[in-house]
Amino acid sequence: MPSYNSLNGKPVSASGDILTGLLRGEMGFDGFCASDYGAVGNVHTVQKVGESVTEAGWMCMAAGMDLEMQSCTGFNAELAEQFRRGERDMAVLDRAVLRILEAKFRMGLFEHPFALEGEALRAAFFDGGDRALSLQSALESMVLLKNDGVLPIANRVKKIAVIGPHAANARSFFGGYTHLSMVEAVYAVANSIAGLESGSIAGAQVPTVPGTQIQSDETEEFDAILRRQKPDCKSLVQELRDALPAAEILYSYGYAIAGDDDSRFPEALEIARQADLVILTLGGKHGSCSVASMGEGVDATDINLPVCQDRFLEETSKLGKPLVGIHFNGHPISSDCADRTPDAILEAWNPAETGAEAIVKVLLGAYDPGGRLPVSVARNAGQIPVCYDHPNGSAWHQGGSIGFSDYVDLPHTPRYCFGFGLSYTSFDYSGLRLSKAAVSPEECIEVRCRVRNTGERDGDEVVQLYISDRYASRTRPVKELAGFCRVFLRAGEEKTVRFTLRADQMAFLDDMRWKVEKGAFDVSVGGSSEDARLRGSYEVMSSAFIDGKDRGFYAEAAVL
Repeated sequence: MPSYNSLNGKPVSASGDILTGLLRGEMGFDGFCASDYGAVGNVHTVQKVGESVTEAGWMCMAAGMDLEMQSCTGFNAELAEQFRRGERDMAVLDRAVLRILEAKFRMGLFEHPFALEGEALRAAFFDGGDRALSLQSALESMVLLKNDGVLPIANRVKKIAVIGPHAANARSFFGGYTHLSMVEAVYAVANSIAGLESGSIAGAQVPTVPGTQIQSDETEEFDAILRRQKPDCKSLVQELRDALPAAEILYSYGYAIAGDDDSRFPEALEIARQADLVILTLGGKHGSCSVASMGEGVDATDINLPVCQDRFLEETSKLGKPLVGIHFNGHPISSDCADRTPDAILEAWNPAETGAEAIVKVLLGAYDPGGRLPVSVARNAGQIPVCYDHPNGSAWHQGGSIGFSDYVDLPHTPRYCFGFGLSYTSFDYSGLRLSKAAVSPEECIEVRCRVRNTGERDGDEVVQLYISDRYASRTRPVKELAGFCRVFLRAGEEKTVRFTLRADQMAFLDDMRWKVEKGAFDVSVGGSSEDARLRGSYEVMSSAFIDGKDRGFYAEAAVL
């Protein structure tokens, strides 16, 4: 599925250079190409290419587009008639049809043309391990970003205030394009999903989040979706009450997912005053259409927490209570106020149906958080793009050359670096060994190190391997993630991690040819992109041009 955009003045959906030359010729793709919903029609109506929508359809098909989804705008009756009259090359249509038929044969649709129903459907898609797998996924995705010792929650805590719009609403656990989110979109007054008509809740005036144009989802119609789809999915408040029967769990809504409304602050601050510990749920709603604050087609210029949440953080911090922030959304938390005020921050993302259980296990210390950030987190939108693998001489590595190490109003460095995440235990690295000091472009090199859990709790460490091209004929990234391995270690346990690194993983485009270049390469191993515990180097002895589709991507990792 190609993108909607144009490249060098040509819509990608109508580019033979991209869809045939690059995708099939250089990359070796042998499937079929489907349009991104309205992309074929957009070539004419939005990008203004082709004298008619039919001509745009022909341009896309000739370029290598095999299927138009989800309604035929350019692949229309007029184009079909042009094929019948011999005005268009029938071989182009035959090629598209063949690719789609091949895909159907691979999928077994001719042997089993109808969708499963009833018990056959349940047997194919559900088994006893489903919930356990969902819980494992949720647990492993939790990223502990800050902890001043308040977590895990101590047994002496007897009264907990839980505040925030997500805490009693388990639908907050589900992100955009989940089944739940797509059903929610049925009630959206505006949507960006092709094929779904905008609608509203019948007979009702649609409420909005105060001060915003976001449609409120706090109605019975939306709550009924969760009860119907996931009747056993608990909210965070419910899970805490079940897990801590001896503690009193107080709840207040507090503030919304967006905007600056503070009308519900007094009630929330009052229960915070009564509590031994305060848990705040933070973030927006990752979903679909007008009922979400972020998602596909739901864009904003501000990546930080909403004003109401920052303001409530400030007010709560004045109470002097231990304060934990739990963030939900499709993007990571970014807030100057959250950096200062909470004692702990847990990035929960969209943890799905077992999200409450996963969060509570982490809060109580029944599970050691081992998730690591898959992105670099910007401080605000003005800093974007910010990424760990920026080219040498750019971002926070340019300071010495231009005389200023920071912006005038904030650092160049990210708020949280790529690969970052805290744990309830600690890990020590030692014994870095490279199997070879020099390799040819076709060879591999083994990188080994030992990792030891030096704390008193069992936990996961994500061992990360980074490679840097010391000097090259082109500007290269400061570093590149070459491999990673998640390792479970009991308290005091030590294991060896081995990476098998291909020399051609460091290949780069040189006049559009993939080149493995001779020279020295630096190796670092550690707990994040900015936490190099061990360092080494190796040398590639000669240069070579390779076939790009066959080059290495990530080092194979193993725990020995």
